[in-house]
Amino acid sequence: SDLSAFEQRCREWPLVRECHMLNGEIDFILKCVAPDLSTFQSFLTAQLTSAPNVASVKTSLVIRCAKDEPGVPFEVLEDRLAKLV
Repeated sequence: SDLSAFEQRCREWPLVRECHMLNGEIDFILKCVAPDLSTFQSFLTAQLTSAPNVASVKTSLVIRCAKDEPGVPFEVLEDRLAKLV
């Protein structure tokens, strides 16, 4: 499918660090990391927006990070496991 093809393409782009399929108006959200704005702009214009079946792209740049806690808290995992037993 077109969505699977896009996911595969995202796996091949080094600047794309995360690719998540969404439910709703937007199909995907990508987290990209580039060394500078020029490299990011080149990626947008030469690769992402020109990819097959990409109708539109909206971008936002991170200004600063207020919190970054990757992973799942143990409490959430414990609650989930308790419900399975």
